[in-house]
Amino acid sequence: MRYQPRMQGSVMPGSAAYPSFAHTDVATTHSRILGFLGRALSLELSAGQHYLAQASLAKFRHEIPYAQAFITLANEEFQHANQITDRMVAQGALPAGSVLAPSEASHNIVEALNSCEVREIALIQLYDEAAQFCHNMGAMEDFGLFSQLLAEEQAQLNRVRGWLAEYFEQFGQSRQPTRGFV
Repeated sequence: MRYQPRMQGSVMPGSAAYPSFAHTDVATTHSRILGFLGRALSLELSAGQHYLAQASLAKFRHEIPYAQAFITLANEEFQHANQITDRMVAQGALPAGSVLAPSEASHNIVEALNSCEVREIALIQLYDEAAQFCHNMGAMEDFGLFSQLLAEEQAQLNRVRGWLAEYFEQFGQSRQPTRGFV
């Protein structure tokens, strides 16, 4: 008996079971674009890990709305990591292994948000450089991905800065946290 795609009781996936990507000539993929993708993957995974750590610290400080906001940010970063991995695979590459930056401790919400701001700025700088390079090289699919990620990271940075502004408004103009973690 030979396998047929729609055979009853079949456990083998058919040809449409896996996503298909537009054919990319692997030989013409620029190594620098793969470098941008690899570095972006490391930064996104590091940011996601850091935001989960900040969510846990916020929960211990009973700052539940901020904890939920950090989890949302982490999920967004992991979605970006998924898109980057898809793009790497479409170009015939697999992630080589990411070295993650360690999460930083924060003793209050201001320190937490400031540390998130630093990570967002690093991602924005990388995506800006990558988008410009891809545009100059005529790699329009990569340009589109990096441009989209740049816009989303800028939106995340604006959200983080907005939370900082709200926090300072809530507690007056002192710019000093009212309580610490320890």
